[in-house]
Amino acid sequence: MVILALILLAAPVFSGPPDYAAELISRARELRLAQDPGWLAVGHYKPTRRGRFESRVVAGTFFLSPGGRNDPEGELSATLKAFAGGTQGSQCLFPARYRWLEARLGFDPSRLPVEDCPKLSAWREGIDASGATVVFADAFLGNPSSMFGHTFLRLRRKTAAGDDDLLDYTINYAGLPRNGEGLLDGIRGLTGGLPGLFSVEPYYLKVQEYTNMESRDLWEYDLNLDSAAVDRLVDHAWELTHARFDYYFFTENCSYQLLTLIDAARPELRLEDGFGFAVVPGDTVRAYLARPGLVGGVRYRPSHVTQMKARRARLAADEFSLATRLGRSAGPAEFRGLEAFSPERRALILDSADDLLRYREGFFVELSTAAANSERALLVSRGRLGLPPLPAEIPRPRRLEEGHDSARLGAAAGVTRLSSYEEVSWRGALHDLASPDIGYLPDSQLQALNLRLRFDNKDRVPYVERFDLVDIMSLSPWEAWNRKPSWKASAGIDQAKELGCGPVACMHYDLDAGLGLAFETHLGRKEIYYALAETDFGAAPVFNDGWRIGAGGTAGIAVEEAETLKTTAEATYIGYLNSPSRERLRLAQAWRLSRDVELRLNLDKRVPDQEAGLTFFYYY
Repeated sequence: MVILALILLAAPVFSGPPDYAAELISRARELRLAQDPGWLAVGHYKPTRRGRFESRVVAGTFFLSPGGRNDPEGELSATLKAFAGGTQGSQCLFPARYRWLEARLGFDPSRLPVEDCPKLSAWREGIDASGATVVFADAFLGNPSSMFGHTFLRLRRKTAAGDDDLLDYTINYAGLPRNGEGLLDGIRGLTGGLPGLFSVEPYYLKVQEYTNMESRDLWEYDLNLDSAAVDRLVDHAWELTHARFDYYFFTENCSYQLLTLIDAARPELRLEDGFGFAVVPGDTVRAYLARPGLVGGVRYRPSHVTQMKARRARLAADEFSLATRLGRSAGPAEFRGLEAFSPERRALILDSADDLLRYREGFFVELSTAAANSERALLVSRGRLGLPPLPAEIPRPRRLEEGHDSARLGAAAGVTRLSSYEEVSWRGALHDLASPDIGYLPDSQLQALNLRLRFDNKDRVPYVERFDLVDIMSLSPWEAWNRKPSWKASAGIDQAKELGCGPVACMHYDLDAGLGLAFETHLGRKEIYYALAETDFGAAPVFNDGWRIGAGGTAGIAVEEAETLKTTAEATYIGYLNSPSRERLRLAQAWRLSRDVELRLNLDKRVPDQEAGLTFFYYY
């Protein structure tokens, strides 16, 4: 990038009338192009509180003017001087700017010759884009940077056919972590301390990463962009490969920067408008869908685990046992009994066994010798059947946009053992275990910035009933082919009501974590049972030592009576070394009245207190 900058500054100028750049600058000022949404979009400019503009690009060779980051008009003038006055190579470095300015000013080719850009031409030809698709990857609770999901852009090739879409290219934005500094990188990601970079790579690598290695389903939303908009998008992606941003996990993240990229191709969409406090990937998908005619086809690409479970569900008990044996070790002894089944059933058994083997081995290119031998034996046996691949027959899940929005407002009223209360609440994101799972990762909870303010009618005092900085629970049903532990973690402000103190005095900082197992049944529609060993740490003046630490456990059940009706029950016991124990029983019944409206009944016994309340939630 430094070399490009030096070339740009030191390169020779075009031959031509020296006043042409001045003419173009004068016309641009007359047309007020520096204030045009199109120019602001390609420069990633946003208005500041002082009525000026500042670009989100913070470094790289993206600006031609020394003050270009804070001066759209100065950057436009410097760009026209480079094009027409002109620095050789500038058109090749900024093709999107060139297209946009040429369309509005009508460059005279005799006075501003078009440059030959072999590297740019090779880039365009290699990508071969005819369209663009927004891809949403489901939430992945195992990685803090992907807990809310992820979006990136797939560029559909003109020559693609059938399954060749894996050879398409993608445009991705992410924060660049530092090796071995995971915790510090998490803090940097929250505060803008990580460099944010755009990258371009083949789609099959993203599919390998998300659907195979991280077991995340993908949703593909085709955008209706004309060829000119697609060309502008590709050209701007080229410009952004030598730009650096500050990465912010909650605001200027992967999904926000994707909005700005598409706005540069079609400024009239103004997709980034309306996003300020936080940008959640699922909400940006809803923003695309909210623009009439922008989204065309929608496709579902299930993860390997989703396909594996769907194929496995078609196995009878004896077939399941044989597939399990073959998937763990496909030696000669394990194949015994396979001939007893019809060719079609053998194909299903072998495909399921291969699913299991690949899942257990982790989808690495280089397999262990034993795994490679097992896979070879499975494929040889499968090939001898002469049958085509069997479809997994996966039930199409509800799309994310069918689920509730991310932010939530709540109003509640209830009674306690000695009083009554009213409560208001606000949550920044995203979903909790008690809410119906439509559009969200099943059996999971991810709440961030969840604030509950309560007014006690006896003490006549408002106070913080609970504030979750983050509250995560991941329940992974333990079964023969998918043996992963379930876990939880939370941090925030809670009430130590077991001490018998007043609500204001009982507030304390609380840090909690748990690890255990979950099991799923289908006696009704669906039930999941869980038990977690748990540790808890609290800090506040209310404790004798200013802190307390303890251990115990939580057990619970979540029952789906219907798609819009869900019941959860949970019991917790924590014994502390230096404080009275915490004993708690909770029951919640949630009714989804519409996509963004929910009514919930809560019963909560926290010894020695108990309460019952009704809460109205509105998601937005």
